[in-house]
Amino acid sequence: MKHTTSSARIGTVSAPLSSVRIVAHRGASADAPENTLPAFALAWEQQADAIEMDVHLTRDGRVVVLHDHDTLRVTGRKLLVAQSTLAELQALDAGSWKDPRWAGTRLPELGEVLAGVPAGKRLVIELKDGPEMAVPMRDLLLAARTPLSSVDLIGFGYDTMA
Repeated sequence: MKHTTSSARIGTVSAPLSSVRIVAHRGASADAPENTLPAFALAWEQQADAIEMDVHLTRDGRVVVLHDHDTLRVTGRKLLVAQSTLAELQALDAGSWKDPRWAGTRLPELGEVLAGVPAGKRLVIELKDGPEMAVPMRDLLLAARTPLSSVDLIGFGYDTMA
């Protein structure tokens, strides 16, 4: 990529650098356990403009931040999110797989993440489940101090996104 102080050029597309945004994928996931509060806090410290995260609905109707449909990859113990309560999921260690210093890191609920978004920053939230997420997502987003204009929702299911 060729760039100057005033623009960035990718192929034949040119844009002012002011329109380029750094989005931390699953937080600062190269340095901290993905989709966790430490990863998100570190992304803000590293001057990310936005963080991207993935969310699922738990058995008890809570929105948990986790990429996979189960916890095996990031906790070493397989619980299906849709069949587990938030408390069961948060009892797992979601940090040790990354490094021993992250031992005891838990899976966050979306409301916890929303509470920590600095002013002027953005969220990209990928909805991993179906339309049943609509009401819990609406309630969390309306209760948060993060402006709705700072939140982008993405997903793969038309029914969910509609």
